[in-house]
Amino acid sequence: MSETYEIYTPNGIILDVEKKTNKILLSDGGAKVGKYTQEYSKALFEAHNIKQNSPYKDYQPRYLDPNLYTGQSSTLLEFKDWQSIYLKDPIKGAIAPWTKAEKAYYKSLKTKKERYKYLVIRSGIRSVVIDIPYEAIGAVDEKGNVDPKYEKLYRIVDDNKHNLRSSLFHNEWGMAAGILGDYKYLANDMFQNGFNARFIQATILYIQLSGGSSILDKPNLLGAIYGYADIAVGSGLVGVHKNPLREQEIKTLAKTLKPDEFGMLPFIDEIMGVDWVIDYNRYRIARDEFGSMYRALRSDIVEGKIKDPRDVDSTYESRREFDRYRGGYYNGMVNGYGTDTPNDWSEERAQLFNDTLILHAKLAALTPPQGYPNAPYYFTPENLEWYYKRHKLDKLLDPRIPAIYRYNFPEELRAKILAYAKEHNIKE
Repeated sequence: MSETYEIYTPNGIILDVEKKTNKILLSDGGAKVGKYTQEYSKALFEAHNIKQNSPYKDYQPRYLDPNLYTGQSSTLLEFKDWQSIYLKDPIKGAIAPWTKAEKAYYKSLKTKKERYKYLVIRSGIRSVVIDIPYEAIGAVDEKGNVDPKYEKLYRIVDDNKHNLRSSLFHNEWGMAAGILGDYKYLANDMFQNGFNARFIQATILYIQLSGGSSILDKPNLLGAIYGYADIAVGSGLVGVHKNPLREQEIKTLAKTLKPDEFGMLPFIDEIMGVDWVIDYNRYRIARDEFGSMYRALRSDIVEGKIKDPRDVDSTYESRREFDRYRGGYYNGMVNGYGTDTPNDWSEERAQLFNDTLILHAKLAALTPPQGYPNAPYYFTPENLEWYYKRHKLDKLLDPRIPAIYRYNFPEELRAKILAYAKEHNIKE
């Protein structure tokens, strides 16, 4: 009988734990350790429990079977159809599309707060620093008035939204403020921390909630996404492809867009097109939590060592080369959570490391299993085929699945939308 059991770190590393003593078997890494072992072990256990108890823990992948069985149809055509969207730009509105039923239901919402709440829920973004129930979303109006029921919650967030412990804590408390109703905090600098898809989704949500003025007042905002703005994000540091041909299209769009009666742009994601996001953090796996893997790949692209696989003139060979580099960084840049905290660290540094470890676990646990609707993950066509041939490709990761049919979308809200459509005879 084994004398140990296993726990998992945020990036998926397995650590052994003694059953009798509950002691995590940590390496000393060649340093003197022991001063912070108890606190570090406590953080590792907490991170493991957070991941194991994700609100999405019951999500079940549906793998495409590459084998052809007698009397059954092949999944090859389904796979090829999915693979094709990475070989050419999908048509606008094809990624996480708004269904007719969803659009009709959204338009039936009569207040700004109701629409604000809906867009936040649809985005898949949840606070990882404090629990914010669905009912509290949008509790702060544009004048700063707070719903009395959530005054205490708001005060905690308001006190922390300028948190300077690290950029990640600063960003996440700002995200909480945005969820509560102060949308300007959604346009933050999360790209510094590796969670590229979350940053892009937050930015799109900011545009939806703030309306057309956000684009005209902050021309670099869409430039950051579409790669023509002369700022750090525009150079591709958030996982988005540099695409200078979009500049005129976006500028024209900014001048012609008409916000709804509440000054919002709910359907902008339908007309902006898709920019695939390279992000190696996924549901329950924070593999590139500091963004070092992506930055290394981006540096290689800038230096001409490899080609961005999303380039229109990329080839099978250039994409395979990219995948090889990615695999190398994937194996070489994993954070070694199996190594104990050195005694020569300051108490402040040790505590921040532990708290960041727990925050990464929460980010992994609360990342939607099927990704963010407006920030689709990029797969090279070849990498997608690798998963398919090994019976490891989850069909539920197809980014074309409508947002309302994704696992993280609240069932009660989905039922309301479908009931509304049935009542008003709306068919897809």
